[in-house]
Amino acid sequence: MTIADIEFEMNINDVMEKDISEIIEICKKSGFNAESIDEELQKRGYAKIFTIDYDDVNDDDVYDDEWED
Repeated sequence: MTIADIEFEMNINDVMEKDISEIIEICKKSGFNAESIDEELQKRGYAKIFTIDYDDVNDDDVYDDEWED
């Protein structure tokens, strides 16, 4: 994932520009690590963007067995 990709994902998820800049600097120094970026986002009050905790996903939210005609 490129810096531009990381920046884009944070922009579309309403991360403030100041926080994006600071997180991008962290990525430039230590490289891209999805878990580390999500930890940094959570420290700043945002939801995870780059990782999914599959244990927290409710199958009812993922699969809709009802068909509408």
